[in-house]
Amino acid sequence: MDAVGLTPIIPLLFAFALPLTSILIKGNRRVVQAYALLGTGLTLISSFALFQRAYSSDSPLIYTFGKWVAPVGIIYEVDRLGALMALVTAFLMFVIAVYSYRYLEGESGLEWYYTLYLGLEAGLLGVVLTGDAFNLFVMIEVTSIASYALVAFYRGRRDAVHAALKYAFIGAIGTTMYFLALGILYGAFGTVNFADLSAKIHDIPFPVSGNPVGEVVLASGIVLALATWAFLIKAAIFPNHFWLPEAHPAAPSPISAVLSGLVVNVGIYSLMRFLYTVYGGELVPGLERVVGGVAAVLVALGAVSALFGALMMNAQRDVKKLIAYSTIMHMGYLAMVVGAGTQLALQAAIFHMVNHAIAKALLFLAAGAFIHAAGSRDIGDLTGLGRRMPVATFGLSVATLSLVGIPPLNVFFSKVLLFDALMERSLALAMVIVLSSVIALVAYMRVLYRIWLGKPREDITAGEHASMAFVLLLLSAAVVLMGLAAPLLLQHYVDPAAAQMMDYGGYIKAAVEYASAFFS
Repeated sequence: MDAVGLTPIIPLLFAFALPLTSILIKGNRRVVQAYALLGTGLTLISSFALFQRAYSSDSPLIYTFGKWVAPVGIIYEVDRLGALMALVTAFLMFVIAVYSYRYLEGESGLEWYYTLYLGLEAGLLGVVLTGDAFNLFVMIEVTSIASYALVAFYRGRRDAVHAALKYAFIGAIGTTMYFLALGILYGAFGTVNFADLSAKIHDIPFPVSGNPVGEVVLASGIVLALATWAFLIKAAIFPNHFWLPEAHPAAPSPISAVLSGLVVNVGIYSLMRFLYTVYGGELVPGLERVVGGVAAVLVALGAVSALFGALMMNAQRDVKKLIAYSTIMHMGYLAMVVGAGTQLALQAAIFHMVNHAIAKALLFLAAGAFIHAAGSRDIGDLTGLGRRMPVATFGLSVATLSLVGIPPLNVFFSKVLLFDALMERSLALAMVIVLSSVIALVAYMRVLYRIWLGKPREDITAGEHASMAFVLLLLSAAVVLMGLAAPLLLQHYVDPAAAQMMDYGGYIKAAVEYASAFFS
């Protein structure tokens, strides 16, 4: 088994084996933590090997489970975007695992926390590596179930249980809609493999599966309507955002960082895979109208999400709710550029997805350090703690300045790309980025002012744990360095990923060559 197959399997095996291992070691917390670090660390090494292979190859990598090639079996087809997102996911999951130990030092059930955490990582990696629409459904379900359970980790708290149930109910509606879309997709095309679907859309021969058997334009319209609405729920785009401001704050702060930095990307990534790989390029007029309609909906809802999220940030007293609304704002940006449909827009989407993941993880973890010390999420209760916790304050400052778009931090450069990509379509759309950033700046500065310069409560003994501080400094350095190296990152990693994502012909060719060699 090579790095393509190993990368999602490692965390899955570690997740399955942890409950039994915990019994054998009698729940020793240090061993459980070391076990989780080993699992996430090995996954990071495997993801890095996969990343190197994907960027040294001219075509996507293919991995078949049990030697069953497409369209008969489920394959993983990894292009540069998938490999890049896998590396970002594995890196953040590893450093957040380091942070989690001290954060959860007073909590019971550490073995179940890491079991779900490793399962969540396996699901996230499966989403970005799979080449099959049905397997995407399975991996989204794995991700979702682990997320629901982790939101309810504080099962003794009413708000956590309520938020988890609401999240699960809305999430189940979304995945049911996507499952219905899959049934229609299979009925019309006779396949759910992405390369095979794209081949049939573009009238390119593909081994074994033959021609579509249904009305392609009508089926595509229904499929894209159902799947898009499902992915908008997963990405928390207005009006499907309402579960997020309760779910993300109710979870432990390390899980909030994973949910807002990585899990919401599942919806955006899935939209990109359908719109650029399956329905990208030249289409027949009927399909072009269908895809154009979906793209227009994405742009409109994305703009509303960005402005709505920015405005709601200013109405929050709960620091984690404020950050959660910031996530809705940034997901709105991504929906807008995914809908824009150009290569520049795709470059902007990829770079912003990576930058937002790292900066948002840093922001939630820095806020988590204050919450851990104060035992409260109310901004008023965190007043003045910044002077007693300089590392957390530094992390909070770097993250907020980055997310607002202050140069030379990383998000500034992806916001410039977002602005340029939307300017190609309309000045009004581009101004949504500027206006929402200014509104968000007011909310962020209020939090920074209260935490840094406010009068502290006398009854709080604040301190900073070495492992949590190390993670905050590491992510702060990543935000600064990615900003300084933005031109190089764009040239060597983002632009090649976008170019390969737009090349649906290359994606089909890689799968066809693999299948043809098997059946010849």
